[in-house]
Amino acid sequence: MISIATAPNSAFLANLSVVEARILKDDQEVSSGLAVEQISDSPDQVSEILQLQAAITGNNQIGQNLGQVNSEVSAASQAISNGINLMDQAIQVGTEGANSTTGASTDQQLASQVQGTITQMLGLTQTQVEGRYVFSGDSDQTSPYAGVNLALPNGVGAYQGSASTRTIQNPNGTTFSVAYTAQQIFDSGGPSTSVFQSLTGLYNALQSGSSSAVSTALTNVQTANATLNGMNGQYGNIQNQVTEAENFQSQYNTTLESQLSTAQDADEAAAITDMQQASTAEQAALQAQAALPRQSLFSFLA
Repeated sequence: MISIATAPNSAFLANLSVVEARILKDDQEVSSGLAVEQISDSPDQVSEILQLQAAITGNNQIGQNLGQVNSEVSAASQAISNGINLMDQAIQVGTEGANSTTGASTDQQLASQVQGTITQMLGLTQTQVEGRYVFSGDSDQTSPYAGVNLALPNGVGAYQGSASTRTIQNPNGTTFSVAYTAQQIFDSGGPSTSVFQSLTGLYNALQSGSSSAVSTALTNVQTANATLNGMNGQYGNIQNQVTEAENFQSQYNTTLESQLSTAQDADEAAAITDMQQASTAEQAALQAQAALPRQSLFSFLA
């Protein structure tokens, strides 16, 4: 039997196509969890989604940078704390050496201990994190000092690094400095503020056997130790800034993810309900269409 396509049939097919497209879209939303997978899904939302995705990528990169800096600052702060402990030990040695009853042999032994302290302090300046010297400023592939040389005023020679200009970005848009150099921390100023100069001065005083010279050098070590404690406080401030920035980054990331979810995620329950309703409507329409009388050429010839 040859059926004749009529206007009602064309309308039925067009409406059926709309219902099937609805079912397909609902099914895609349920399976992917996304209401917007391509530009045609919602052209007016695409720009917002792309901006949010870019913001999340940038914020995650800032988080990685902060994590790296946190490791470096923690290592630097620990090195300075260890340096303070070494200075405390040197003060004990100097206190013993300032006693006029000590003999030449004892003074030499004490001087040897101070020499060991200088060597250990030098080792602290060479602290590295992932191959970077944290106290060499921007020249982080260069060791801050060449080595111990007690013939020099500071016992280690000239600083080999460079200035530290490194900053880190806070997700709130601000930036802050994250490092000091070995020169600023361990060898800043003169004999009373430089860790290396004060220790070298104590070493020379003990070598000389002069209790008065040792007393003067001891005072310088105590003052330099106070300066070192101050630098440790500075790194404590940096650590606080890094922690605050990391907390902000985490909270901001949660906000961005929530906004992105609102912009592109599907309402799964609504999509399932709509798909069920559309499927029911489709079945009803097909059944109704099937129940309609069919006409053929013989109907018109009768």
